[in-house]
Amino acid sequence: MSRRALFELVWSKPLTAIAEDLSITRNGLAKVCDRLLIPYPGRGYWSKPKAVRQASRPSLPPAPGLADEAVSFSGDRSASRRPRTRMARSARREQLIEAVGLIIAKEGLHAATMKRVAREVGISEAQAHNHFSRRADLLLALARRELAAMNAVQESEIERADDSLSRVTASTVAYLRQVAERGALIQVLSNSPEVRAGLRAERQAQAGSARRRMTEQLNTRYGVANDTAYGATVILTALCLRAGRLLAEHKVSLELAERLSLAIVAAGNRSVMASARASRVAAGAA
Repeated sequence: MSRRALFELVWSKPLTAIAEDLSITRNGLAKVCDRLLIPYPGRGYWSKPKAVRQASRPSLPPAPGLADEAVSFSGDRSASRRPRTRMARSARREQLIEAVGLIIAKEGLHAATMKRVAREVGISEAQAHNHFSRRADLLLALARRELAAMNAVQESEIERADDSLSRVTASTVAYLRQVAERGALIQVLSNSPEVRAGLRAERQAQAGSARRRMTEQLNTRYGVANDTAYGATVILTALCLRAGRLLAEHKVSLELAERLSLAIVAAGNRSVMASARASRVAAGAA
């Protein structure tokens, strides 16, 4: 039968009944569908009302490379099998990470099962588990990739600035623009307890390093007392992070987030520096 005909068949009645008609096992039929990227109903599908079933039925995706549009079932073993291609491990891992990101962006975190991701890239679920033993590991790899890309852009913009205020401005703008581009996906991933737990230690270390760097700059370059510099850094960073979260949740526009965040951050830094200068002048006069 054609690949399209098999797709229609598996959505017409349970796989067990179809497999019996074809004289193969249910698992065997499921493997054929996985290999040909033919989606089929999951557990509990046939117990749902007909209207719900029809609404949840997906479309048939394009066939994977090297796959025929015709599907043959026989009691005899095939004399030849589809040629296999071996992809480098690093390339396959990146392919799986890319696939899970696209699934989450389009359908949400719940749709990103290992089985679904494997089907998208044209391999078996077992092969996918060879690269990521758990779904949580795959989600963590995606989150780390997105966060690393954000940080790289932010660091690049900071390095181009000449003074503290310019660095703060560049860092804030780069952060918010990266949130506008990647933040929705990161926000979805952050809603997963597994991802939050997996990233907690490294994100705390990264945040602590950034706070120490900004505190040191305010102290050494502008003479701001350590406690004041640290407190200002924590408060202004928290405001920017809150703006980023609202932006990722589409509750504010990028233009508004940038305008308000920059105004607050710039005013805050100027106030802290001015206070430090005033203290030095008063100390000198005394």
